[in-house]
Amino acid sequence: MPDVSALTLLLSLSFLAISIGLIYILGKIFLGGFRASFGGLFERAAFRRQSLRCQRGDELLERGDLTGAVRAFGSAFFLKPIRHHSSLLTEVGKYHTGLLNRLLTVADEFDTGRLSLPALADTDRLLAERLEIQLDAFRERAGESRPSTDGEPRLKENERQLRIAIDRLLSAITSSGEERVVYH
Repeated sequence: MPDVSALTLLLSLSFLAISIGLIYILGKIFLGGFRASFGGLFERAAFRRQSLRCQRGDELLERGDLTGAVRAFGSAFFLKPIRHHSSLLTEVGKYHTGLLNRLLTVADEFDTGRLSLPALADTDRLLAERLEIQLDAFRERAGESRPSTDGEPRLKENERQLRIAIDRLLSAITSSGEERVVYH
C-alpha cells in the first residue's frame, strides 16, 4: 500500500508541474495578444499623461512661476519606447519640439542670454536620434530593413544620455535665472 501512495503522490506532482507550465504558456499567449491589441492604447494614455505635465508647465508659466514651469517642462518629456503605433512617433517629435520651445521661452523670460546652447543642441540631437532608433524598429518589424539586435540597448543608452542632457539643460536655465540681479 505505501508504494501506491508514493506513486500517486509522484504522479500528482508531475501533473501539477505540467498544469502550471501550461497555465504559464497560455498566460503568455493571452498577454501577448492583449498587448498586441491594446498596447497602443496604453502608449497613447501614457503620452497624454505627459502632455498634462506640459499643460501644468504652461499654467505655471502664465502665473509667472518660471522655476516651477522649468520643473514641469523637464518632467514632461516622453521617453517611453513606442512599439505599437508609428504615427505616435510624429506626435511625440512635435511635442518635444514644443517643449524645447517652451524651455527657450522660459530662458528668455529669465532674460539671461547665457543659456547653454550646447545643452539645448544635445537634447535636440538626442531626441531626434531617439525617434530614428524607434523608426528603425518599426521598419524592421515591417520587413523594410534587415533585423538588428542592438535596437533596445541603443534605446536605453539614448534614454540615459537624454536624461543627462535634459538635466543639464534645466540646470542651465534655472541657474542662469537665479544669478539674475534686479535693480530698483
